[in-house]
Amino acid sequence: MGRIHSTMLLLFLCGASALRAGHENESEGPILFYTDYTSFSLINEKGFSYTQLHFFMTRNQLTFQANDSLFTAGYRVEVTFKDVNNDKNTMQRSWNTEITDHITSADTSLPVPLMFENGFAVKPGTYQVEAKLTDINKEGRSGLFKGVVEVPDFDKKDLMISQLELLTQIQRGGHPDEMFVKNGYLVHPNPTRFYGSNLPRLSIYAEVYNLEYKEGGENSTYTAEFILTDEAGSVVREFPPKEFSKAGRSAILIHGLTVISYPSGRYYLVVRIKDNANQAVTQTKKLFIVYREGESIYETQAGDSFFKDLDEAGAVRAGNIIMLIGTDTDKKVFAQLDLEGKRKFLDRFWKERDPSPGTKSNEALMDIYKRYEDANVRFSTPNRPGWKTDMGRVLVVYGSPAQIEKHEFESDKRPYQIWYYLQLKDQPTQTIFVFGDVDDSGQRLIHSNARGEFGDPGWLKRLDK
Repeated sequence: MGRIHSTMLLLFLCGASALRAGHENESEGPILFYTDYTSFSLINEKGFSYTQLHFFMTRNQLTFQANDSLFTAGYRVEVTFKDVNNDKNTMQRSWNTEITDHITSADTSLPVPLMFENGFAVKPGTYQVEAKLTDINKEGRSGLFKGVVEVPDFDKKDLMISQLELLTQIQRGGHPDEMFVKNGYLVHPNPTRFYGSNLPRLSIYAEVYNLEYKEGGENSTYTAEFILTDEAGSVVREFPPKEFSKAGRSAILIHGLTVISYPSGRYYLVVRIKDNANQAVTQTKKLFIVYREGESIYETQAGDSFFKDLDEAGAVRAGNIIMLIGTDTDKKVFAQLDLEGKRKFLDRFWKERDPSPGTKSNEALMDIYKRYEDANVRFSTPNRPGWKTDMGRVLVVYGSPAQIEKHEFESDKRPYQIWYYLQLKDQPTQTIFVFGDVDDSGQRLIHSNARGEFGDPGWLKRLDK
């Protein structure tokens, strides 16, 4: 990938407040960037799909150096695809990009948007993808994105549609060798997936494959339906279907929908394709986020609020609990909200978990908060609060065990204990957590059969003296 100048058209995708809202497309670390992906059929190369990673960041996160009348900066991107079902199927790619511009020193601190993408031939499958972006001019300054990427198999004869690429804008033109150019269109991706106040129109690019086509034949059209659902899959709106003419067995689908009227929140756009020649149907969907200034993505309709008097200390405690039981998105969003936003978030978060919403009390909330306090009382050390210990975390997340089996004075084993749980939801009938002191640093979790927890069948051997 060559040199990029600031004269390239770069769109500021979202307002600063929207960017602070946070979601799973974000990187971690000092350099913040957003990453999205789209997979397409790879013509004339069977067994592979063409998968693009799209990136967005602001240029002022890089370190600029003066060079005569120019300022230069640069970044290195290192990408790893690791097949979750086949450790041997791993692909690594890296590239450097230099930015050179006639700007002033003050201009280097401006949040000028920087957008780029790269494509890879990838075997169909499910991949753990890591993308590390490093500031070339400042050692150790980087950001890291981790995510799961699903790469479809397009080597089928059935009607298929590519994944949806979410856009900021699309226009005809561009040289085939230029970045963002696809099939005669200049396609600007939106890796943040944010739409709303600053970007009211959701535009998409997709490709349709294996249409039944005969030049001059009947039924030379296909129909596209566009359906908006909430994150749970309930239909929010069905837009009028559109009929498109076929020009061959494949087609380019470009469409746009205005989404500014919808409340802030997370939505799916479902695109369903029907071949009017043989009535074959296929569909795909893509998650996006509507964000409108002055609204929270986690807006609540609650009446009485358990958190109406939330102060900074209470927000810290609530944030600690979110760290233990929330999703990655919950954690990122909560950390970025102001005090009022956190109150609304917590109202919504706990309302969704209330086992008896018709009553004034919220048993789930009270139970978790009691476990949190118990963990701090029972497991705190001079250097670590109880909720941050392994035992404290398990207590908060799973509750008190049905039985504890302690082994503290065995001649051939280091101290350990086993916590037994019976009939936890979505877990084995008997779930165990083993805590052991394997290195004289205190008892830590060394094995569990719980789904999503660390398991080590050889845990007992690790406790040998």
